[in-house]
Amino acid sequence: MNYNRGDIVILPFPFVTTKGTRQKARPALVISDHSIKRRFNDVILVAITSQKIDDIKQTEFLIAEGSIEFKKSGLLKDSVVRCEYVMTVPKEIIVRKLGNLPNNIMGKINEKLKLSIGLCG
Repeated sequence: MNYNRGDIVILPFPFVTTKGTRQKARPALVISDHSIKRRFNDVILVAITSQKIDDIKQTEFLIAEGSIEFKKSGLLKDSVVRCEYVMTVPKEIIVRKLGNLPNNIMGKINEKLKLSIGLCG
């Protein structure tokens, strides 16, 4: 399956704890543009968490229940896109697509990604 920028997907996410490494199915947002010819079949993602966060940082974007973007996302509850948590994974490990975010929201996330990797200011 092909995944596009703005797709929200589910994949086995590695967690490193004091008891070792384990994996758990988690959502992530595709930020790579696959209209561009690439050398590898990888997808660049940022993490999404549903953990309650009281203090949203400049590099985070809240997808709130009831919002237009929430309805299209496929997420089950309030979630935060964490633009400082970027990963590249083989496309084949993605389990499925949940939904997607509209272009206007991806524009806002682009700004947060720029802040996260130091491309602003």
